Amino acid sequence: MINLISSSTYVLIGEIFIIFVIAVLVLILTAVCLAIYKRGLFPRFTLSVLNLFYQPAKLFLGYFNINHIIVDEIGIALMNSIYKAAYGKTPMAKRILFLPQCLRDLECPAKISPQEGVICKECGRCGIAEIKRLCDEQGVDICIAPGGEFVKRATRDKKPLAAIGVACQHDLYETMRYVTSKGVPMIGVVLSKSGCVMTEVDWAEVKENLFYRGN
Repeated sequence: MINLISSSTYVLIGEIFIIFVIAVLVLILTAVCLAIYKRGLFPRFTLSVLNLFYQPAKLFLGYFNINHIIVDEIGIALMNSIYKAAYGKTPMAKRILFLPQCLRDLECPAKISPQEGVICKECGRCGIAEIKRLCDEQGVDICIAPGGEFVKRATRDKKPLAAIGVACQHDLYETMRYVTSKGVPMIGVVLSKSGCVMTEVDWAEVKENLFYRGN
């Protein structure tokens, strides 16, 4: 069979694709800066573009040995910019805080409920005890999730009007995409130390965002 497409044509197609992906990435990065410093200008459009080219963008960055986690970080920054105002207008009693169980101490005595997730005993071995106490005082619901299914279940069953989450970049981005797709404005705080156990987060940043009331 005769090959009707020359090798040079394939090269040209590849070059056009690379230029297109670079242009999309530049657009996303530019819009992130605008979203941070001039909120409401382009973030929703850019988030749509990011979601559309999520996997290609990660593959492209990986090809050039660039940490592809930046794609998740951009998505989180965009969603924080888009949804923070709506989050701030929501009553405390209608908010929910999602925490990952990896923040727990290795000797955590808490039990896991199939319906409620990790039930914190406020032993004080990690920072969850204090944030739970503050949530209880302000009427904010809290869910320490063993996995993503608990987040989906809590969003469906508890019907919060706003949410805030803490997780690693990838998990947080995926969680925020799911929750916001259900019409619930959500903001997020990325872990300062990731991993499967004994992770860390800037609790001051969590508190600042958790009780944010807007301007």
